[in-house]
Amino acid sequence: YVLTESEARLILFSCIEPADNFWSGEIFHTSALAVLERVINGKYYVKRPEFLDLQQKVAKSDLSSLRKELTDSGCTFLTPEDPDWPSGLNDLLSPPIGLVIKGDRSTLKNLDKSISIVGSRKPTSYGYQIAKTLAMQAVKQELIVVSGGAYGIDTASHIGALAGDGKTICILAGGLNHLYPPENLKLFNKISISGVLISEVMPNVSSKPYRFLIRNRLIAALSKATVVVEAEFVSGSIRTARDAAEIFRPVFAIPGEVTSTLSEGCHRLIAERIADIATSLDEILEIIKPLQLR
Repeated sequence: YVLTESEARLILFSCIEPADNFWSGEIFHTSALAVLERVINGKYYVKRPEFLDLQQKVAKSDLSSLRKELTDSGCTFLTPEDPDWPSGLNDLLSPPIGLVIKGDRSTLKNLDKSISIVGSRKPTSYGYQIAKTLAMQAVKQELIVVSGGAYGIDTASHIGALAGDGKTICILAGGLNHLYPPENLKLFNKISISGVLISEVMPNVSSKPYRFLIRNRLIAALSKATVVVEAEFVSGSIRTARDAAEIFRPVFAIPGEVTSTLSEGCHRLIAERIADIATSLDEILEIIKPLQLR
């Protein structure tokens, strides 16, 4: 039995931690089949400290049980070979080996009109309202709203997009059978009906704190522009903004009160010229959707 490229990707996807620059690069520049063959062969990669561990994982991995895990959880495995693979992901230093998705995959075809909205998990009511309204206005302009499903600004963005009868995409840090935070389960179910849930790990893998930072690069790469609504001086949203700037995506920050610690991150992005200041959707649209197209 000869493996296809997608099957080789699925095996490697299940064995390699997301955002590994080395392995991601190897697969991206050669092929998953070539990398898998080299790992099994054992002559290459011997100097890599994690090699033996990876070789053992690959030897134990079973394609039919991986497929069953996906089917049982109502998920699909997406690879760059698929026509609806979001090409923006290929701009990343470590593009994902694959994605596990659940929902209406046709949403992924319209990412040329998309905006990610991110921010604090404990926003002020000002921040929450801004995010929700911005998302509602964005979907009215037929933009897809991308966010991370966390408490606070992420939740407000998804709720606003759904309230405006629009499409929203949620990038999660864990597997789609371990949705986090659990309080957002109803929201995740709604998103999976009209939009898409996306994860970079197999469905049964639980979320780990460091994966939240890793998935931020996907939020940045999937959308045409990133908007930070409220963020502390050091926060995951600032990381998302930097990830977006690194791949030359426009970044916007909503200003807050100068005394508010929750706007320190936004003001810092503006001061460091990483973000443009934005006070309305129109200012953002000017950059991502030229007037003649509106």
